Amino acid sequence: MHQPILTIILLLPLLAMAFPFPESEDGDKSSLGNKSAGLLETLVGDLHGVTSKNDVLKNATTCPKMTVLFARGTAEPGNVGILTGPPFFAAIADYMNGTNQLAIQGVDYPADVSGFLVGGSVIGSAVMTALIDYTLSLCPTTPLILSGYSQGAQIVHLVTSSLPANTTSKVASVVLFGDPKNGTALQGVDARKVLTVCHAGDDICKGGDGVGAAHLNYSVDAGEAAMFVLGSAGSGLGITSRRMRTAGGG
Repeated sequence: MHQPILTIILLLPLLAMAFPFPESEDGDKSSLGNKSAGLLETLVGDLHGVTSKNDVLKNATTCPKMTVLFARGTAEPGNVGILTGPPFFAAIADYMNGTNQLAIQGVDYPADVSGFLVGGSVIGSAVMTALIDYTLSLCPTTPLILSGYSQGAQIVHLVTSSLPANTTSKVASVVLFGDPKNGTALQGVDARKVLTVCHAGDDICKGGDGVGAAHLNYSVDAGEAAMFVLGSAGSGLGITSRRMRTAGGG
């Protein structure tokens, strides 16, 4: 990972602790995270190529070996954010020997606090559902991975609860980071295809709304998550990465 990006990721937990999500005087949390969100946008600056990914929408002619649809967390920039998505994608690409075999598509949705408080953005759910249908129509045999962080995980729950069985059966795996609905099964998805990563001390994973360091460092789980999705995708990927073989014991 490039050094400036790594530096930003390492600074984000400190940013969150220095500027905790505010609550309005009347107790309404609809303004939750506004200050931190603004600072985050300033901090990431022109890293649009990192925080936004549109491989599926930009390339409708070539099918990759794997497609990941990712929903970012509340207040994150772009359409894949920066805390969890980019490190996860980088780990997958590393194991696959480069990004040319991997398509990443972010879910464009407001990612505001009001969506989180009601259990996930309805807009985000609709957008992700449309992306699933579009992706499968283009490349029906390409392993499809659904993933989300924080409110993005809520969106994945909403999406899978409304998908028909013949669609969920085509999902190769699901990875949820910092899931507010931790412990709730994904409707219609085989539990063996699902990896939920929740840290001890993460209040969001306990159904709360406190955002501390435990909720902001899921980048450390990128390698484990990448191994999971590559393992679930089957041998058709033809993975030859020395790092992947070593990690897998081969």
